[in-house]
Amino acid sequence: MKQRNSRKNEGEFNFWQPASDMFSALLLILMLVILLLGLYLVQIPRYKLPDPEAGNTYADSDPNDVESTPTETPLIPLELGGEGGGILLGEGMDPSPSPSESPTPTPTPTPTPLPNGGGGGFGDGDDEGDGEDPNIGKKSAVFVMLVDGDTERTVKESGVQFELYGNDHALQVLNVYYPERLTFRTYETTETGTFYLPEKLLPGNYELHNLTEPSGYDPAENTFFVIDDTYDWEDPLVVMVPVFPSRNVIRVKMTDSDSGGPLSGAAFDVIAVDDVITSDGTLRYRQGETVGEILCDEHGEGTSNELYLGSYYVRQRVIPQYYVGLDKDFEATVEKKTDILPPAYPVSSPRTKIHLVLRDEYYVNRPIADATFRVTAPGSLIEPFEITTDGMGEILLNSLEKNTTYQIAQINSAQDFRIDSTTYSFTVDSSGRINGEDQGELELTNRMIRVSFGITDEFSHTQVQDVNLSLFDSSDNLVRSWTTSGDLLSFTDLAPGSYYLYRDGDTSNRFDVVIEDTAEPQVINLHTSYLMRYLIMGGAAAAALLIIVGIIVLIARHRRKKRGY
Repeated sequence: MKQRNSRKNEGEFNFWQPASDMFSALLLILMLVILLLGLYLVQIPRYKLPDPEAGNTYADSDPNDVESTPTETPLIPLELGGEGGGILLGEGMDPSPSPSESPTPTPTPTPTPLPNGGGGGFGDGDDEGDGEDPNIGKKSAVFVMLVDGDTERTVKESGVQFELYGNDHALQVLNVYYPERLTFRTYETTETGTFYLPEKLLPGNYELHNLTEPSGYDPAENTFFVIDDTYDWEDPLVVMVPVFPSRNVIRVKMTDSDSGGPLSGAAFDVIAVDDVITSDGTLRYRQGETVGEILCDEHGEGTSNELYLGSYYVRQRVIPQYYVGLDKDFEATVEKKTDILPPAYPVSSPRTKIHLVLRDEYYVNRPIADATFRVTAPGSLIEPFEITTDGMGEILLNSLEKNTTYQIAQINSAQDFRIDSTTYSFTVDSSGRINGEDQGELELTNRMIRVSFGITDEFSHTQVQDVNLSLFDSSDNLVRSWTTSGDLLSFTDLAPGSYYLYRDGDTSNRFDVVIEDTAEPQVINLHTSYLMRYLIMGGAAAAALLIIVGIIVLIARHRRKKRGY
């Protein structure tokens, strides 16, 4: 039984089973090969697929056409090189030269070589054996330096942006292929003020167009350069882009502080507040250095020479004739130019003045008009002159020279006022001030001798009328004669001194008086007694009264007799 079963099993053996198993194994091997091939294709670096026109990719654009300038591609830092040799659009190259070194340094970038003969990380295909671009060996590396146009020193500021244009104003779009492909339409400086173009360029004419300017500088003009030779990364073509420090002016508008009219003839010095240093490290002005001047024309306007940006003091050097100088400097800031002129700093100045007021000594609110004063300036070439008080008793002297001493003396007065015999002196200093002030004040008074004469009854204390009075001075000269009217008679033309009076021409009865030199009114009264006259008048009145009473009594008696009493 067992032998038969064994034969039966051997007769049922499946011949196709080993073939099926082999086919499955081959299929698995094929799938594995395809998978490995796919992984290999995925891992092929992008630099093996360079742009067929690397370094010459462009889009039509005019550098002066703002709307056509592409801006959609962000600025992406480009890092190349191994340890210690990284480049961030120019980073990692030798710093800019010091003044003692050559103005054109030789940058020494150290790009990391790519496998399989890559082009130094720039997609330029420097390996002449790859055969992908017949012009690869003719391309050149370009290193751009931002330099001061005056000193040729590097302006070390990052973020200054440029565009690159080739023939026919075509915008150059450059690429980087490692570690990933990046496209650049704009390029910017690093903190060293330099950058490499990320890709080598074919021979031809090129133009760098400045998009933004460094702080304190004007925009750079378009910089043209020609590639007519081959330059490698170790010894690139150095393109220096000159920028010039921004400058601007300080404007001044000077006016009369009283009238507001323009004031000419002033001159100002411009002085640096601090050291003025531009971004290339050059000291332009030292602190406290006088760096310019401003001269005001007939319109009162003045403009300085062009100055570097910064803060400055403006100090008045020449003061207009007859005017007061500024008592302190003012600070002005020079900012970047715009299409509009910088505003003018307003400066006003008053005239140097002497204000003279003449009043009555006693009635202090009463001005004295038509009084004349003589003004002299001893030791100068100024001719003496006279001036008269106006209706308000005032004189204004406003044409006074600086560094001059003046004297004012009254030579006559109005009416019967006595002049002020004092000579007044004042000095105008070099700044146009009088005793440190813009204006000097002289408040003067004139005295008038006011004397009133009268004759008073001692009994009634009233002024007596119809009395003849005669006034004589101490030299027995008759001053005046008059008849009293019952009111005081006032004199304003009498000089202080001794006088005497006669009444009714009676020279035997003399009244001596003294007129004092004082501003207060003086009253001189002669006293007389009329008692006998009053007694006689009283007796007469009493007699008249008695007569009237007697007549009344007689009439009354006569009437009674007629009635029969």
